[in-house]
Amino acid sequence: MPRASKTPWLGKEPNQNVWYIYWYQSAGRVRRRSTRTHDRVEAEKALGQFIIEYADEETPGPIEPPEKYLIATALRWYAQERGPEIASSEAAGIAIEYFVSFFGARATVSSITPQVLKRYAKERKRKVRFRKTPKGKEKIINEKPISNGTIRRELMVLSAALNHAVKNGRLTSAPKIIMPPQPPHKTRYLERAEIERLLAECKEPHLKLFTLLALNTGSRKGALLELKWPQVDLVNRLIYLNPEEREQSNKRRSIVPINDQLYEALIQTQADIKKRAEDREREGKPHQPSCNYVVAYHNAPLIDIKIGFRNACKRAGIKGVTPHTLRHTAGTLMALAGVDLFLIAKVLGHSAQKTTELYAHCQPCYLRSAVDALGQATAGI
Repeated sequence: MPRASKTPWLGKEPNQNVWYIYWYQSAGRVRRRSTRTHDRVEAEKALGQFIIEYADEETPGPIEPPEKYLIATALRWYAQERGPEIASSEAAGIAIEYFVSFFGARATVSSITPQVLKRYAKERKRKVRFRKTPKGKEKIINEKPISNGTIRRELMVLSAALNHAVKNGRLTSAPKIIMPPQPPHKTRYLERAEIERLLAECKEPHLKLFTLLALNTGSRKGALLELKWPQVDLVNRLIYLNPEEREQSNKRRSIVPINDQLYEALIQTQADIKKRAEDREREGKPHQPSCNYVVAYHNAPLIDIKIGFRNACKRAGIKGVTPHTLRHTAGTLMALAGVDLFLIAKVLGHSAQKTTELYAHCQPCYLRSAVDALGQATAGI
């Protein structure tokens, strides 16, 4: 077996048909792991996943040109060193799996060309989104093709991984990743009647609390699902969306005041938590520490809430919305009420430019002074 490459590789043992993954430890010893498959394609997938998880912290390797540096290696280091820090780490992990499957475990950075990226986009659009059932079967969850927006976000992960390799002295240069066109901003928001119907159909307390939090803070889904009670200051009526241990990213998390409606919902939630603890004590059950997360289900944090939200929207007869629509609804309602765009940006954690692009057209007086000035300048002509 060649010693030239420190990247894990595939091979077979004598008189065996199963593929093995081989790699070198820092001491120079060769290790192996069975892929448990005779199929080369399946073995390549297993190797790609292993490369993402594998790392030799002591010897990251010398800097290499694009024709020698593996795409899978760049993705692996990015997942390890940046994955836990980025806001959309789960989505980034899924994108990395797609790239390893598409490029293979042995493709180098030099193989990334505009033509190859177009083929990647074409193949992604052909695939149907599904999830595995408890019995292991695949269930289709969305028959619509993957959008350009999704592909664009995935390619941003690839671009970030390659730039990370260059920045950390592992790759000499990275190719430019050609992105699909930016999709138009979504303008869908909930009218007052829709909000009332949605809240009425949020049967579970955790779902109703999430909806109220999103509507009254304009926060992203991830920030609300990660929100813990120490970040909620009910005395001063403030929510610190960015915990102390988290560094601010481009998706900024603000400090948002708590209005009366949200305050009552949070107080009621804490009262319900206290009552459940008292009921357990009265029934002689052992003490159970309360979940530290604000949005919790059966005293446990939630990984996602989109299925429950989708079902509530279906019961309410509301179409074309996602949990993120609640954030856009908050921004739109503030703009329609005449709230200054600078203040909207502060609440949402946006830049002033992005807030203007998204919500300026909703302002009742937007551009009014400008066209009035034109009227005065041309009066009497």
